[in-house]
Amino acid sequence: MPRSKRQGPLNPQRIAEEALAWIDKHGLETFSSRKLGAKLGVEGMALYKHYPSMDALLDAVAELLILEVQVPAPQPGGWQARVRQFARDYRQLAYRHPKSYMLLATRRFTRARSLAVLDAIMGALFEEGFAPQEAVSLFRSLNHYCNGACLDELAGLADLQRKTKTTKSDVAATAPLPALERAAAFMGPDHFEATFEAGLDALLAGFERRRASANHPQ
Repeated sequence: MPRSKRQGPLNPQRIAEEALAWIDKHGLETFSSRKLGAKLGVEGMALYKHYPSMDALLDAVAELLILEVQVPAPQPGGWQARVRQFARDYRQLAYRHPKSYMLLATRRFTRARSLAVLDAIMGALFEEGFAPQEAVSLFRSLNHYCNGACLDELAGLADLQRKTKTTKSDVAATAPLPALERAAAFMGPDHFEATFEAGLDALLAGFERRRASANHPQ
């Protein structure tokens, strides 16, 4: 790969931003220090003067992603409205960065600014009256739900973009799938948002019942 002309000195922030831009365009599966170095106008090994490993660089890219999501301020709808807004913003992040989102979904927060976001999330839940164990339980449940939903939606959109078509011979060779045929109209991208909201409703309602039960035991 031809090397681009180097523009200005390298620093960790610039390298992470360029890495995110590269992954957004080309995909994580083909990303390498050599390719990023060529884009920056340096040898790939030069990046390791700023990051000790590829893992550290990818953690920095994941940090840039989570920094795009703001922790909502208190809202008239209480804790549920606040958590709902965060979940919606998190989902939109996946749509802005479909090729990079996997990093956020699969890596831990390890860097100072990403840990500060996690601290702000916990702080917001404490403000809403959650005890530490309750806050962690809600955060992890919401994280599991959002990551699973977003990865599933992105996979569905990618499959649609590939425009995979079943041939007549494939159809003839396939056993009848009556249940799937009944459900098929509701499984496509047109229903992703409604499905996400329904699942989010159920999750938040479940935590509201748990809080009510804890506050008013039988």
